[in-house]
Amino acid sequence: MPSDIKKAAVALVFSCISTLTAVYFDGLEFEEISYNDPFILGINVVWALIIAWIIWDLVNGKDIKLTLVLVGAIMLASLAWDFSEFGFGMAQAFYAVELLMFAVAYFLVSSKESKAWYLAKSL
Repeated sequence: MPSDIKKAAVALVFSCISTLTAVYFDGLEFEEISYNDPFILGINVVWALIIAWIIWDLVNGKDIKLTLVLVGAIMLASLAWDFSEFGFGMAQAFYAVELLMFAVAYFLVSSKESKAWYLAKSL
């Protein structure tokens, strides 16, 4: 497995950690959107599982670029809504880092080294 694929997986792990940190900071400001709410906790568990699934697909040689773009677009819309609703705070900074890590992962899976690995895996 090429180093760019490993780096992309690490970027996705950091994106998940960033999201969980953002929810923590949201909870410091707004009690109703903290980990004390079972719905918020459940959504974050599901999100962590989705990230794990994307990483699983990545290390198994599946092309995840479209997934990264679609999920990134949803994250961007969510960040824009969050910014308009709550302003820009520490939580939104961590959400922006999450989005940045998705962009980094996209860049890494688009490298020549990664493309060659994908091609070799598909043969």
